[in-house]
Amino acid sequence: MVETENPLKKRLLQSLQNLERKNLLSFHLVLLPDFFVDHVVSLKTVDQMHTAVQSLVAQGGGNLPGVSQQIHQGGNAANTALALARLGMTPHLICRTNPFGLHLLQFFLGKNGVDLSRVKSDGSLAMTTALEFQEHHANVMLGDPGSVASFSFDSLDDQDWDLMAQAHLIGVTNWNLNKQGTMLASHVLQFARKHHVRTFFDSGDPSPRMNDIPELIKKVLSNPNLDIFGLNENELRYYTSSSMATPQEMIAAAEQFKKQIPARVDFHTSFFSCTVKAATTVVPTLTGVPVIRSTGAGDAWNAADLFADLLDFPDDERLLFANIFAGYYISKPEPLHPTIDMVVDFIKKTL
Repeated sequence: MVETENPLKKRLLQSLQNLERKNLLSFHLVLLPDFFVDHVVSLKTVDQMHTAVQSLVAQGGGNLPGVSQQIHQGGNAANTALALARLGMTPHLICRTNPFGLHLLQFFLGKNGVDLSRVKSDGSLAMTTALEFQEHHANVMLGDPGSVASFSFDSLDDQDWDLMAQAHLIGVTNWNLNKQGTMLASHVLQFARKHHVRTFFDSGDPSPRMNDIPELIKKVLSNPNLDIFGLNENELRYYTSSSMATPQEMIAAAEQFKKQIPARVDFHTSFFSCTVKAATTVVPTLTGVPVIRSTGAGDAWNAADLFADLLDFPDDERLLFANIFAGYYISKPEPLHPTIDMVVDFIKKTL
């Protein structure tokens, strides 16, 4: 395990300070196929919420005041694209929504530098209500996937393929809510390899599609055209049928799973993150960081991981950067990702 002591932080700080910022825009990443409107409801405990709702239902309905709520961008692809734009690269989002969704995309993502030229607005809006329980640092998401559920290989046109052919990396996400996700990902991986484009896949929580996991493993996760597979501990449990509980058990499960697939496994948890390839590198997560939100933390981590991957950061620096970036994101009241300067200032304060 790599300890996040000063030498590693100093190396990461030096790497970030040495970046040629003007060159970052030349890195093009394509993310697809999901954008959601996230309605986040902050709650204290499950029991408290259950008691309050049960009481209101018993009296025939009523109002529950004083519940903190936010509306912001959501969806794995959209969140990852926004984070990459905040870091200075050039992300392109391909998805299908409706005209109102496109308007919201322009408000949340477009003004921050995400290219939305390939967003299709002839579909239906995808929306998630996320119940964030502060005591458990857990979120329960109630989702309407809208057009995300049917985004397929056939949804892509020639301009989309031309854009992907010129990208440095293509990321396919949200398989769990996309009925066409396996076919979409396998076609994109085949296309990407033909054009020498790096690939990333994040399935999201596979529990709604447990019966489809074997096909996903066969056609996507075991596909030699996949370069990076990103996941968290909950998702790994489904792919390994493991009841792992300790960090050591999680790492062992990730290493065992890596033996089944050619892709690099980038694994993030609330305790540590790790990269599993020929060797395993583990970096603990930040301690003492207040957790204000959990929704979007994985997307923030993935974005920073991909950013550092494209810049050829050493594995330990890449993981530490992703940990810091995600930790910064979940500790702030506004759901907006930090810039490089914000991360640099944060590291300087904690050295």
